[in-house]
Amino acid sequence: MSNLMMPVENGKVLENNATTTTAEKKETKGTTNLGQDAFLQLLIAEMQHQDPLEPTTNTEWISQMATFSQLEELQSLSKTTENTQIFSLVGKHVIVSTEDASGNKQLKEGVVDFISVSGGQAKFSINGSLYSMEDLYSVVDSEYQYNQNKPGVTEQVTFNFNGDEPEDLQFKVSLGNDPAKATEVAVLVGNAVLDDNYVVLSGDTVTVKKEILQELQAGSYKFSVVFNDEKLTTVDDKLTVNIYNPHPTVKEETEGAEAEPETEKGAAAVEEA
Repeated sequence: MSNLMMPVENGKVLENNATTTTAEKKETKGTTNLGQDAFLQLLIAEMQHQDPLEPTTNTEWISQMATFSQLEELQSLSKTTENTQIFSLVGKHVIVSTEDASGNKQLKEGVVDFISVSGGQAKFSINGSLYSMEDLYSVVDSEYQYNQNKPGVTEQVTFNFNGDEPEDLQFKVSLGNDPAKATEVAVLVGNAVLDDNYVVLSGDTVTVKKEILQELQAGSYKFSVVFNDEKLTTVDDKLTVNIYNPHPTVKEETEGAEAEPETEKGAAAVEEA
């Protein structure tokens, strides 16, 4: 009964000290979400403090309740859509935007390993850390990612190889990065692959030995470079080699091949004589 009896002074009800003390001990937590309880409290407060001369009609109460119900449904639908989007990220390469201790934004990337759901909220994991959809910066297509990391020839170069003063040819390459990283290269002239004994890869430099170049006839050649990455990336528009003064052994072999029929004719003439 003591809880029902409240002291009155000058026509006003005074707060009960015990009740006030108990209320002060209770902790309140703020929230940015307008839930059903919060809405009902606002509705009761509005009813209590409405103008008695112009009270709110039943139609207005019903309209507010309907509006709140629609808001709840939209929030629920938004949450369901967000969770569906998160589950579709599994296995994809994503970039997230985070803040460090100083408040500076940082971009981190990785492949989504799994989805974790707690308290109705879904988060995705990359590199052992959990992130929400709010942290998502972009989703990277696997083909685009591969093309961004694939190997290649650094510069376009035209070489002039003089057989009288032969020198090795050297050019720079990029071996790429994961998932498109290469470890070896092959060099082709037309459809012919140069013997790998004469093609040396050291760091980011490829050396084509002069001995193999001396075997080429005079002329201009397009060299193709094939990398051993997953898609065997081929670069065929960067390297051109102009051969001058072929090596004497090439000339001698050519002259010998042309002279051979004359020798046979000479031998036949001697036999007839």
